[in-house]
Amino acid sequence: MKFFKLLLIPAFILVFSTHIEAQIKARTSNKSTASGGGFKRLIKKTPWTVGLSGHVVDDDGTPFKNLFNVNKSWNFLSYPVRVTLDGYYQAGFSFQAEFAYTQYKSGKIINSEVNASIGTFFSSDVHLKYDLNELFGPTNWFDPYVAAGYGFTLRTVAKKPMTVTSNIGLGFNIWIYENLGFNVQSMAKFAMIENTSNYLHHSVGVIYKFSGSQGSRPGKLGKRYKFVGKSSKR
Repeated sequence: MKFFKLLLIPAFILVFSTHIEAQIKARTSNKSTASGGGFKRLIKKTPWTVGLSGHVVDDDGTPFKNLFNVNKSWNFLSYPVRVTLDGYYQAGFSFQAEFAYTQYKSGKIINSEVNASIGTFFSSDVHLKYDLNELFGPTNWFDPYVAAGYGFTLRTVAKKPMTVTSNIGLGFNIWIYENLGFNVQSMAKFAMIENTSNYLHHSVGVIYKFSGSQGSRPGKLGKRYKFVGKSSKR
């Protein structure tokens, strides 16, 4: 039952996102649309964004309490150990793959117990993201989004070190100069295997967008991805 309930979280987001996409397509049916197969366009014709981030794992067993208990609950390293790859599709939708690594240090609270040894954390996740500017209008430099998906987590200090997670969260990009920007993201990850814990995953990092060979296709870099003081044609 727990597995079924958690499976529904991203599934609901995916259905809701599909409904929004259908509405957007209906409004833009007389405009230029992506030609060719969707997968081919995703690989060759859409912008790709790469990111390198520092990140924090809050895994004290009570992920929605004591959110800023840095000394006891936050696990992080002093250098960036999270990488991301985003592929923009169309109508505000993009796909994100991310990989993150850190260490659990002794003395930290892990799943309601004080950790007595150094351990390894690794996560691999796939998310569907939706750019909220598609609903509220472009802001040139600020891109908030919602994300949902699934992932795999390894925690060597846990009694059950491996789990599958159901993820949901928020984030935003701040574009500081053309295709260069910052990303901030916060995800809640719900364990889908019994006797494994939920946790929060926060990250801050640098991103860079490659425009690719899009021509005039939808999804090309436009005003929202340019420096505030510059103008560009969509």
